[in-house]
Amino acid sequence: MKRIAILGGGIAGLSAAYYLREAARARGAEVEIVLLERSERVGGVSATARDGENLLELGPDSLVTTKPWAMDLIRALGLEDRTIGVTAGGYAGVLRGDRIVPLNDGFRFFTPTSLRSLATSGLLSWKGLARAAAEPFVPARRSETDESLASFVTRRLGREVLDRLAQPLIGGVYSGDPQTLSMRATMPQFLAYERRYGSLVRAMRATPAPKRGSVFTTLRGGLGTLVDALRRELGAIARENVEVASASYDAGSGWTVACADGSQVRADAVICALPSYAAAAVLAAQNEPLARALAAIRYHSVATVSLSFDEPPAAIPATCYGFVVPFAEKRSITACTIASRKYAGRAPDGATLVRAFVGGALQPEMLALDDDAMLAAVLRDIRPLLGIDAAPTLVKIRRWERCLPEYRVGHVALVDSLERSAAEIPAFALAGSAYRGSGVPDTIRTAQVAAEAIAALL
Repeated sequence: MKRIAILGGGIAGLSAAYYLREAARARGAEVEIVLLERSERVGGVSATARDGENLLELGPDSLVTTKPWAMDLIRALGLEDRTIGVTAGGYAGVLRGDRIVPLNDGFRFFTPTSLRSLATSGLLSWKGLARAAAEPFVPARRSETDESLASFVTRRLGREVLDRLAQPLIGGVYSGDPQTLSMRATMPQFLAYERRYGSLVRAMRATPAPKRGSVFTTLRGGLGTLVDALRRELGAIARENVEVASASYDAGSGWTVACADGSQVRADAVICALPSYAAAAVLAAQNEPLARALAAIRYHSVATVSLSFDEPPAAIPATCYGFVVPFAEKRSITACTIASRKYAGRAPDGATLVRAFVGGALQPEMLALDDDAMLAAVLRDIRPLLGIDAAPTLVKIRRWERCLPEYRVGHVALVDSLERSAAEIPAFALAGSAYRGSGVPDTIRTAQVAAEAIAALL
């Protein structure tokens, strides 16, 4: 029987274990899987907590349905009947001053589907509107070199669209500074639109948009339900509170995984699902070029601040379930979700459950605040915006240190390089959010690919 060591028990490590087991069964092979996780729980940033009747998502709260890999795993685990969509008729918006501007069907990410939708949004000044209106006449870029999000959006739509739409919408998802975020790594479809149609506005008119509200889904019990289902399915393979110190391969004896507590795990193959900076330290002695490439990927820290109030948010429409906050607004929060409106069953009747986000690439100083100072800053922002005067009846702050990889300009080439180095290591594969997509579906996809590569060796 072959033993496979999986380093890291986040959603990548758990998914890799599941797909490895399934691939081994399909081949009629028996495997022993050992999963090593440094913290006291598996699941990584996918974490759901309950406080009375409140269901709190401490990490991601949604899955993007346009990327199929998370839904495929949910179906395989028999959880499809537990999925729910965003509340019908609900919308999210962008903060402009003290007003939340709805992002309706007139927008796809930062691009308006028509200039009329942009003009009537109230997001831009007349000067900004005039610049955005010129987008169909901007020549397409011919160079194949990577370009930053800031460069692309400013070149095509102008600076105001960057500051008021692209930065809060895309920079928040990928936790990065638009000046350094890679278009090839984060928004390659918009590069393709420019090449094919010569204009983003023309591309939006020519390509069908997904139905409103159909892009996001979650599980009734939160995304922690997926973690729990994987753990039950896999059995007692996880060893929590075990930090991996190094992993080395010998042609005669295979892999030796050394742990910080002095223990060792011998294995025939390794799937490394650690954050890239941790993987760099673990693999430094085994493959120095790979470790150097892994260490080059930067990470940012964020925190979620969950609050419950015994009164409704009177200052915003009843169908608004959240908003993003441009850095130009100079607020302490980067986004706010009214969780009790976004998905059903998140809070008791009559209560308002809110989740605010702080930190990231542009506001790292927020993570240096203690919990009291962070809470005070968040409340100063959200109370007048939501129209809530009451004190919160529940406060839950969750800090995520170095949790979000930043896909900087040149990221695709960097990952190509590290994957070549990784391929030189026998019986080894990488998985995780640092490489080919940082969302949950993309992360699951990397785990599936890694598992299939290792299973092929069996």
